[in-house]
Amino acid sequence: INRKTNIGTLKGFDNVVNLVIKDSHERVFSPTEGVEQVPLGLFIIRGQNVAVVGELDEDLDRRIDFSQLRAEPLNPVVH
Repeated sequence: INRKTNIGTLKGFDNVVNLVIKDSHERVFSPTEGVEQVPLGLFIIRGQNVAVVGELDEDLDRRIDFSQLRAEPLNPVVH
């Protein structure tokens, strides 16, 4: 359980929810510093590690100043 938030363009998936994400980056949240955005490029995520897949409003996302955003990391998902 690594509580990562990955953002990118979904390019493909299979019947066990393995994901192929293009132009992806990881957002690392901190209660004391702004959000760190780590570029990943083309990325494959195993289905067993996927908790949620959702749509992102890109216009709204661009307007957020992530350098000023502080937050605790997400809690683990309990299955």
